[in-house]
Amino acid sequence: DFWDGYAPWNFYYNTDDFIWRTYAQWGLDGTLTATTGDISTAWNNCYRCIARANAILENYKKASGTVSEEKLALYAANAKFARATQYSKLIFHWGDVPYYEGTLDIDEAFSMGRIAKSEILKKIYADYDYAIANLPIEYSSSDFQWATKGAALAFKARIALYMGDYAIARDAAKDCIDLGVYQLFPDYYTLFMNKTKNSVETIFVVPNSAELNKY
Repeated sequence: DFWDGYAPWNFYYNTDDFIWRTYAQWGLDGTLTATTGDISTAWNNCYRCIARANAILENYKKASGTVSEEKLALYAANAKFARATQYSKLIFHWGDVPYYEGTLDIDEAFSMGRIAKSEILKKIYADYDYAIANLPIEYSSSDFQWATKGAALAFKARIALYMGDYAIARDAAKDCIDLGVYQLFPDYYTLFMNKTKNSVETIFVVPNSAELNKY
């Protein structure tokens, strides 16, 4: 399950908008390395999510005839959304990274090299485009943890902006706006309070939930 808690999605937490500055001491004193706990955990969580998405994409068609084609396309769209989002984070932070689809054995994993981020970006766009075509605009309230068409458009716009593909970023953002389901929340003071929960401004969120033991 690539929606395993918040771990694969909690990546940009060491910022002034989220946490106290003294927490990331390794950033202040210049001791940041590839083995720093937060960094290696973030890397591992990205690839853990990618591995699960790849496993679904490699096997979901085996359920054809038992599960409706519409439902199978929805599963694939969520998996491709998850994969594209994790690779987006990887190329933004590390540039060229290992890229793979399907499953790997140990020998294959150790022999892999980095792929140019420009080539990975094409794969990311293709995954998002499939997700955009096959994800619904909204779900019932019981399915709030699934990705939506708006989320795929928004994440595509963001990675395109980061990579300097401004026309793609513009078009994806405009398509997201034109869905007509999001707007700015009228009261910023109460936007992040518990009572607000999913606001009209929310596109994609992994909420805290004491009831579901998710933090």
